[in-house]
Amino acid sequence: MEYLREEPLTSPVIDLDWIRQLIALVEREDLSELIVSQGEITVIIRGRNYRPPSFIGTAANVHLTTTPETSPEPAELETQPHVTVPDERLFHITAPLTGVFYSRPRPDSPPFVTVGSEVESDQVVALVEAMKFFNEVRSEVRGIVREIVAKDGQLVKHGDTLIVLERLD
Repeated sequence: MEYLREEPLTSPVIDLDWIRQLIALVEREDLSELIVSQGEITVIIRGRNYRPPSFIGTAANVHLTTTPETSPEPAELETQPHVTVPDERLFHITAPLTGVFYSRPRPDSPPFVTVGSEVESDQVVALVEAMKFFNEVRSEVRGIVREIVAKDGQLVKHGDTLIVLERLD
């Protein structure tokens, strides 16, 4: 009688130096999230400014989690007045391609737009970086910024909502 011989289960080898380099990259570049896959292994590293994609920062539902070494300063707690706008007046500016979202042209520059800003048609409102190329995201309509959904350094996919406008035209 022949017994079935199963191969022993082997787990993939994880290079801790590689993981440390990825963590250093997230900290150095102030990324919100980094996802890297190598073979069977997927590593997700979330930086200190990570917010889940469904996070909405209105005054009525701000949820903050802090650790002892990083408590937010009052200036960081941006509260936004809740404005009710009919859905037919809202316009969603979406990601034109998959890449990293940036709300400002350079880290030391002010953002292109903020909540409450008036936006003209064809105005640059953000950048999406893909393969070291920065692609301008332009508004297709004139409006007022009601919500900035994506966060700086966040990976966005083609079609994800980046900014919500209230149409003025």
